[in-house]
This record gives sequence, C-alpha cells and structure tokens, in this order.
Amino acid sequence: MLLQAERWRVEPWQVVYLCEIGSRAWFIHIAVVILAFLAQGDTGTLAQLWLAGMVVLSLVICGMCQYAIRRKGADDRWLIRAGWAHTFLTTLVALFWFLGAVLAARSSFENLLLYSFALGGTALGAVSSQHSVLRSCFISIWIGLLGLAVAHILLDPGAAGAINAGMIVLYAGALSILAVRMNRFLLSNRGLARSLDVQLAELSREHQRAEEANQAKTRFLANASHDLRQPVHAIGMLTTILRQSSLNDEAQELVDRIDASLDSLSGLFQSLLDVSAVDLGRVVPRSEVFNLGALLKQLATQNAPMIENQGGSLRLVPTKHWVETDPRILSNILQNLLSNAAKYAPGRAVLLGVRRRGDALAVVVADRGAGIPKAEQQLVFQEFYRVGGKTGGTAQGLGLGLPLVARFAALLGLRHRLESKPGKGTLVEVAGLRPTHARPRGAAARPAVAHRLSGLHVHVTDDDADIRQAMVELLESWGCTVSASSGIPDAATGADMIVTDYDLGDAHTGTECIAAIRSQEGFAVPALVVTGVANFDQQRLEGLEPVRLLAKPARPAQLRAALMSLALEQTGAESGQKPRSRPNAAAAERDVTLSARNSADA
Repeated sequence: MLLQAERWRVEPWQVVYLCEIGSRAWFIHIAVVILAFLAQGDTGTLAQLWLAGMVVLSLVICGMCQYAIRRKGADDRWLIRAGWAHTFLTTLVALFWFLGAVLAARSSFENLLLYSFALGGTALGAVSSQHSVLRSCFISIWIGLLGLAVAHILLDPGAAGAINAGMIVLYAGALSILAVRMNRFLLSNRGLARSLDVQLAELSREHQRAEEANQAKTRFLANASHDLRQPVHAIGMLTTILRQSSLNDEAQELVDRIDASLDSLSGLFQSLLDVSAVDLGRVVPRSEVFNLGALLKQLATQNAPMIENQGGSLRLVPTKHWVETDPRILSNILQNLLSNAAKYAPGRAVLLGVRRRGDALAVVVADRGAGIPKAEQQLVFQEFYRVGGKTGGTAQGLGLGLPLVARFAALLGLRHRLESKPGKGTLVEVAGLRPTHARPRGAAARPAVAHRLSGLHVHVTDDDADIRQAMVELLESWGCTVSASSGIPDAATGADMIVTDYDLGDAHTGTECIAAIRSQEGFAVPALVVTGVANFDQQRLEGLEPVRLLAKPARPAQLRAALMSLALEQTGAESGQKPRSRPNAAAAERDVTLSARNSADA
C-alpha cells in the first residue's frame, strides 16, 4: 500500500514537467477541437457552446502552464496546488469531449466516426503530454473515451454498437497501460538522475578536498621555502670553510661526503620547490634573445666535472644559433636532463648538442647508459616515478627531473621527446626553438679577465646570525675584508661591495639596505642579493644596478663567481663614481671565466 501511495503522489517537478509539455500540447488541442467542430457541420447552440467551452478551457490550462513554468523552484506548495487545478480543468475538458460524443451520436455514423478519430488522437496525445501526472492522464482517457463508447451504443443499440463500444474501452485500457509504463520510465530516469547527481556531488567534494590538500602542500613548500633554504645555505658555506682548513685525509673524506650529500639535498629541495612553483602558477616565462651556444657552453662547463668525476665524459657540439625564449627556464630544462644523464649513465659518454628540425631547433641530451624499457618510457614523465624504482633501483632522487622537463617545456611552448633502447642509451630532445637573427644590444661576449677578491671590502647584512657568521668566514677565507650587520647599518661601512639577504625582518628589505649604504657611501656600491624567497620577482631590484641575485641555497662557487662579476663591472665603471680600493689585476694568479649558474641566470 505504501508503494502504491508513493506511485500516485505527485511531486513539484512532475507538475513542472507536465506544464512544460502541456503548454505546447494545448494549442494543438485547440486546433483539433476546431477541426472536429467543422467536420460535424453542426452550428447549433449546443455545438457552439461546446466549441467555446473547449477553446476557453484550453487557453486557461495553457496560461496556467506558462505561469507554473515561470514559478518553478520558487514555491513548491503552489506547484502542488497547480497540479490539482490542472486535474480539475482536465476533468472539465474530458466532460466536454463526453458531451461532444453524445451530440455527434445524434447525427450520422460518419460524423461519429470522424469525432472518434479526433477523440482517439486526443486521448493518445494525453498519454504523451500528461503521463507525468497519472490522475490527469487517466481522467482525459477514460471520461472522454467512455463518452465515445456510450455514443456508439446510443447510435446503434445493437451488436455493432456494443462491439464498437467494447473496442473503445479496450483502446482506453491499452492507453492506460502505456501511460503507466511511461510514468514508470520517467520516475526511473528521475531516480537515476538524482543518484548520479549525488555521486557527482560526492566526487566533486572528494576532488575539491584532494585539490585543497594538494594546494595546501604546494603552498606549504612555497611559503616555507625561505626557512628551509637557510640551513642548507649555511651548511654549504661552512663545508667550504672546513675544507680550506688543515684536515687529515679521513676528515677530508668526511667533508667530501657531507658536501656530496648537501649537493643531493639541494637538488631534491630545488626540484620540490620547482614543482610547487609550477603548480601555483608562479613560473612566468619571460622571452629574450640570447646566444644558445653560449648557454650550452655554460651548462657543459658546469656539468663536465660532475660527469668526469664518475668516469664519464661530456661532449658539447657547438652552435652559433641565437634563439628567443626564456633562457632561465630552458637552462633549468637542460640542467635536469644533464643531471639525469649523469645519474643514470655513470661512467658513460654524454652528448649535448643541437639538431635542425625543419625551421626550428631541437636541443638534444643523449647518453650511453643502460637505457629505459619501452614499457616505462612514458611513465618516467610522471611525478615521483623512477626507472627501476619497483625493482630495487639505486639511483638517488625523487623522480622529478623529467616531469619538470615536461612542465617547463610546456610553459615555453616546446615539445619533448624521449628515445631509448635498453643497453644502448637514452636520448631526450626538446624541440620547437625558433632561431633568430636579432641581437640584443651589448651582445658581444666579454673576454675573460684576471681578477681576485683579495682585499675587497664586503659588507654582509643578514638577520640570521648563523648565515651571517658563515658568510663572513667564507669571504675572509677568500681574502676579503668583511663587516657585518643584522639589519640596515647606522653609519658608513666603507664597503666596496654589499652582500645582503632580501628579507631582513622588522619589515626591512635588502632593497632598503642597498639604498641606505649607497647613500652613506656616496656612490652605487655593487650589491649581491642572496634570497630564500621562492620565485623572487627580479623586478623588485630594477633601478639598483649594479646588482646580482642568488637564490638560497647557493653554492660557494656561485657566490664567488657572482662577486667577481660585480667586481669586474665596477673596475670598468664610469670615472664619475667614487674611487674605491680595487684588487690589483696584475697580481692576479689565475683567470676566471664568469660562467656561474645562479638563480637570476638559471
């Protein structure tokens, strides 16, 4: 009984569905009524009243349907009342069809036959347009068709009339069965749609929670990067100082191990930060025209010692092409590829070069390592997947090198492709670089200049005492005269160069520190900003030239190269600047090629 009651209960959405279909069906109903009236040829008063009543009721129901459609979702109780009003008006229409059938029976069998066609089609139309509300549908079917059956008996009380009446009743029964099936199908679809909506809502919530968790992880890495970089940066400087002291062979080996572990930690840490930066959309490409050959030479110079220390070799195929893209991101891509080659092909040859691909160029990094099985060649571009990781692979890393290559290449609009044969090696190609004949101003290469840091007065500013002390000791080990402060110095320091953190605490920045010292000294003291701020916006340093930027953790070699670059620039500065003591170039012990990799150029 409960199921039966549930079946006959009408919900607001069913009334809306009824009205949406009925608003059009009732216009058709008016046309059928007019044609049935004309077919009868009866213009008497009762026929005219029948026509007028049918047209008026049809228009009223049509208007009510239009109004209900506009109010859907606003008042469910009103919709329920509208459903009952529809049933009442439909009952009146059915009674008019009953009356019309009796009127047709007073004429001839031909007229009643025409009326039967009209009413039979209308009853079928009621199934199509009213099956969402079965009470209205059944009233339309049974009252009208029972009137038609009565009309046939009145016209012919004999066997023929009874047979016709019986077939009409059977027709009404068949339409009722059809209406019930369509109603069940409609309710089933509604239930399925609701179930899907619930599942989609739950999936959406789960997806949202996963996105929020991922964003929280990414924001944590990005926001905590400054604090995480500080100790790694300090350890790097301290190990360099320790190596320069008098150590026995065993202690020296321990320092080397610490330094190697620090290099590994720095690489892993930087990979995680790169992933978080890409996820947060903080890596924005900035295209510029640059010498591709010079960039490849710089990368080869940096990576050759690492590969050679493992017993391998790095071969660079020179190129003279200039291209236009973001050199920092491209350098990051190629550095990841070279690191991967060194990691997975130790003691083997590595090739770095450029190929022509139609009108474009492709940079290639190839090695003669163990290769990658075909089944894993697409998996290596997924985060945290490592070749052999499931079978006891020993290579260090988080499996972020190639995924970062794919992400950075997509940022630059480049294509990446991997070819590998087990036992023969691996080739990764980054294609889509467009060569250009344009040259930026001052693009001529600066010759290597002999220079030393000995005797240079450097002022160090950092609010972290450990970082500040480590920096002082490292600079003093290079022969520099060093002064230091935790914030903006109160008086002139006499510095030839500034090394400052960007975030100095107490709402002060390295920009303010540089401006204050230059004001005290009376000239544009060269400055090096060493920052732990992730994806530091270099536009903050605009107008502070000469200035360099290094990202923590910075290796001592990077720090030394950046300082020497600034010192060389200052040596050739305009004569209008305040003269300061400079290292004697004639007393230089060796040439230094300024090819350091730092965060501003890598």
